[in-house]
Amino acid sequence: MRFQKTTEHAIRVMTYLAVNKERRFSVNVLHKELNIPYKYLGRLMSKLSQAGLVEVEQGKYGGFKLARDLDKIYLYEIVGVVEGLDDYDRCILGFPQCSSENPCPLHFRWIEIQKKLKELMYNTSLADLQQFTREKI
Repeated sequence: MRFQKTTEHAIRVMTYLAVNKERRFSVNVLHKELNIPYKYLGRLMSKLSQAGLVEVEQGKYGGFKLARDLDKIYLYEIVGVVEGLDDYDRCILGFPQCSSENPCPLHFRWIEIQKKLKELMYNTSLADLQQFTREKI
């Protein structure tokens, strides 16, 4: 299982802003630095801004920066804004009636993975990601 492409881009942008937390970046600069399509990135940044994860300042020296401290922005928030968290509660095989009482063939293995994914998202902040990212962005 992978994150959706937009979620991958959102995590990359947020991590880039975390590594460079003292600066503001225009969409144009982020587009060039991260090689994400310009219009697509503009819409993504708008979503992140509306969710309160980034703040934007207009004007010549404006741009985007993180809206909160690194240790107060968690992976689940970024994923939630972009793709939502519903897919992480659904049956991996797509059955509408999958539960412990009526399991699909992968149910009991999938719920363990689901639990670990949720723990990862709810316990991983940008501060955690930022420390391992300097060379990868």
